[in-house]
Amino acid sequence: MSFRQLTRRAAIYSLALMFGAFPISVALANSLMFLSVVLGLLSFTGADVREFVARSWSNPVVRPALALVALIVVASFWSPASWAEIAGYYKKYAKFLALPVFIYLLARREDRVHCWRAFGLAMLFTLISTWLNVWLKLPWSRTMNQGFGVDHTVFKDHISQGIMMAFFVCLCAHWASKSASRLQALLCWSVATLGAISILFLSQGRTGYLSLLFSALVFALVALGGRLKALLGTVTVTAMLLVMVYALSPQFQQRTDLALKEARTSSLKSVTSVGARVEVWRFMASKSTRTTVFGEGTASYPVLAQSYFKDPEFCSVVCPHPHNQFLLFYFELGMAGLALMFWFMLSIVRQAFEHRATHRALMLAFVVIMVISNMTHSSLWLSTERHFFIMVTALLMASASRAVPRPPAPAPTPA
Repeated sequence: MSFRQLTRRAAIYSLALMFGAFPISVALANSLMFLSVVLGLLSFTGADVREFVARSWSNPVVRPALALVALIVVASFWSPASWAEIAGYYKKYAKFLALPVFIYLLARREDRVHCWRAFGLAMLFTLISTWLNVWLKLPWSRTMNQGFGVDHTVFKDHISQGIMMAFFVCLCAHWASKSASRLQALLCWSVATLGAISILFLSQGRTGYLSLLFSALVFALVALGGRLKALLGTVTVTAMLLVMVYALSPQFQQRTDLALKEARTSSLKSVTSVGARVEVWRFMASKSTRTTVFGEGTASYPVLAQSYFKDPEFCSVVCPHPHNQFLLFYFELGMAGLALMFWFMLSIVRQAFEHRATHRALMLAFVVIMVISNMTHSSLWLSTERHFFIMVTALLMASASRAVPRPPAPAPTPA
């Protein structure tokens, strides 16, 4: 095996291991991601560079990703933040630059399968641990709450586990529809059911509830072909299940009622999850940006938020980020940043319609989760969620790159 082949395979194996790591450990995932990028670049020859550029540029999601990074850099020059604070933002959004490398490395279907399996095993381990956590104190679990009616988040926080588990439920449904035997399909549906129950009954994340509800609804509608009868039946069944879950799940009921109460009673005097988000909206409405086109500049939100939220306890919650990625991009990058984020998501939607129904359903369910998560959290700013959305985007979009034919070898000169 040549050095090029060795480094290329090592880069792909590192990438597959990274898909198994980021739901559990950000530090390990970052190390594997860096190793994969370095090995991938070392494997490039002159012809590979040409093919890499052509493949990357042909992929619909790469252009908005690179344009977003370019805008983040340009917007640094009118930001009130220090260059040290701006550098922290560069580090957060730099993974968009690695997206073309990941897409290029995942060109082969066999390599994408390895990554899907690694992610699936990591989520299956998380799911099993979540259920075991009801009865046992697991040393690797973040929570030690035994019994039902309490949060059983195992890794990270309840928001990131909820959105990843919601996608895993749809992924299991996708695998079930492609299973070669009834037994495999039954196993996949069983895991999907346990995953859905873990979100609704063993977690306190409202983002997970919404992600599961709407992603499953979209997946079912698209997988069934979007026919009118299927549409009406899916909506009816979803509504009935929602009512039943609200009646049976204390977690779901308490978190829903609490969200409504927090929204009604929000103020700067008390810190609540929904109330803090309401106050951020009020801050955005009261703060007139210098230009709605390009915003206040990269990393400007924490600086300007500190001058508005005077209470230290309240500021500790909402000053680092506004718990809404759309608002964060609009505030710092203006309408241009918001447009690029929509372009990024719409490129995945458009590509979804190039695939068969179940694969299309999985891609659209992923976009739904991305929209919901970024409406309730700054998911591209936060580490675990940023890993999830960028890496799964690479995995879903890798098949969209068109191969670049290599020039034919010159015919041998006759003796």
